[in-house]
Amino acid sequence: MTEQTATEYECRFESVIALPRPKAFKLVVDHPELWWTSPFKKTRGERLDVSIDPFIGGACYQLDGNGQQQVWGTVLSIEEPLYLRIAWQVSQAGEQIADPAAASRVMINFREASEVTRLEVVHSKFLRHGESGGDYMREMMQPDGWPRILKNMSDAAKAMR
Repeated sequence: MTEQTATEYECRFESVIALPRPKAFKLVVDHPELWWTSPFKKTRGERLDVSIDPFIGGACYQLDGNGQQQVWGTVLSIEEPLYLRIAWQVSQAGEQIADPAAASRVMINFREASEVTRLEVVHSKFLRHGESGGDYMREMMQPDGWPRILKNMSDAAKAMR
């Protein structure tokens, strides 16, 4: 189950991952290939290699079949197994944003809840995407945005059990 809310500047989501917190964190950070869906228009639907470099300043990126790298984020802060904060370097048009300072922000908190983990995702600073930032926020709230990513994470966790 995924819950979502929005304000003028951010959208929030909650989801449950059927893994204990340390394993949920490792799924998200160490195995993004199990849940990632490319937001880049040129690689949607392609099979991709996906990685998150788990340190401050590390890249979140995908490699397509031709070895072309596209950065979709930069790690701003990380503390295993508590949280991951990244700059979201994808424009509303599905293009890469080169400068992390010009990108919106995504914070993923991993909350222990007995044998499962509650993920809290806050995607904020949409105004960094320009005048259409509000439209982009609403787009990320649609089924193909964060709800799809969170469902993929949940499905990957079930497959890992």
